[in-house]
Amino acid sequence: MNFDLGLQHLVVISAIIMSVKWSLTSVASASRPGSISRRCFSAIPARLGGQSPAKPSLNVQVASGGPQAPSEYCASLVRKLDPEAWLCSYFWPRRERSWWLAWRAFNIELHLISTTVTVPGLAAIRYQFWRDTLSVIWTGKTAHGQVLAVPQHPIAIMLEQMKRSRPIQRYYLSQMIDVREKIQDQAASSSSLESHLATHGPLQSSLLLGSLPLLIPPNDPKTSELTHTLSHLSNLLTTASLIRNLPVLVKSKREINLPRDICAKHSIVDEEVIRQAGNAKGLKDACYEIGTRGMDELITARRDLKSSGGKIEPTAAFPVFLASVPAERYLKRLEKVDFNPFHRSLERHDWQLAPRIWWTAQTGKI
Repeated sequence: MNFDLGLQHLVVISAIIMSVKWSLTSVASASRPGSISRRCFSAIPARLGGQSPAKPSLNVQVASGGPQAPSEYCASLVRKLDPEAWLCSYFWPRRERSWWLAWRAFNIELHLISTTVTVPGLAAIRYQFWRDTLSVIWTGKTAHGQVLAVPQHPIAIMLEQMKRSRPIQRYYLSQMIDVREKIQDQAASSSSLESHLATHGPLQSSLLLGSLPLLIPPNDPKTSELTHTLSHLSNLLTTASLIRNLPVLVKSKREINLPRDICAKHSIVDEEVIRQAGNAKGLKDACYEIGTRGMDELITARRDLKSSGGKIEPTAAFPVFLASVPAERYLKRLEKVDFNPFHRSLERHDWQLAPRIWWTAQTGKI
């Protein structure tokens, strides 16, 4: 991807660096935004006097005091809760950027359900709300055949705009819901690393492959090749997330998520990890094995691009591939601390991430 190194890029670089500083304070201090969908089920559409009844909806228009414009709401949500994706968004085309941020915001909304709703019945209701929303966007009615209008939820509005403007697939959005709901009902650790990739990998694949039509048409000759490369990157992201989530789970739920076959191989005892953190026997070796698998996937993805000199073709599709940069940076930082995921330096924001994303965008190579 070719960029002019002029004033415009100096402004972009400055904006990225400022957003890094801003995201540090906002992530630490900002409270999680309340889900609008919680209000959606109690709303009753009003009837217009002297006219036919208004078309029913899953919810009503947000009144004054509610969130800002849909695109701004999605951007704010990503900026606060997914700062790495926010940094990558600077290199998306302006129009597609708002859609991609909505795609990421949809993932965040589902993540908040899985992490904040403790009552299974309530979580199921909220997941069903989003299934019905997708059904309404694509067919005009719910899965039960009820004809409804598109909910006036900012994310739903943006998804409906995407669907009208680009050939995005409902399959990937539905898959994100299914994976989130399945993960919530399962134990944190899988039987093997391959089982973990099979369960969690589709979530990352949906984020990458699902957003590809925002940039290039599905009938592009290079689509199949790009899809194969992105499948390897989804495994990279999944392995990196597996290690990154370990300290969070240990501190919040006193449980570990490392695959059981790897724990057995390195004689890891759950209680030792909970009590001793990074000093637990075998933990560093296990993280080394998992991290190596992730880097192998990145190497394979780069090998797929060898015929094009390592560059993404067509260049219009490149922004999707920037998602690999934060994962690679994390694994390299993990290596520097001897694969101790509890090391304090990993809790601090990576100040080199923004320049690295910028440089990757300049070269057009992952």
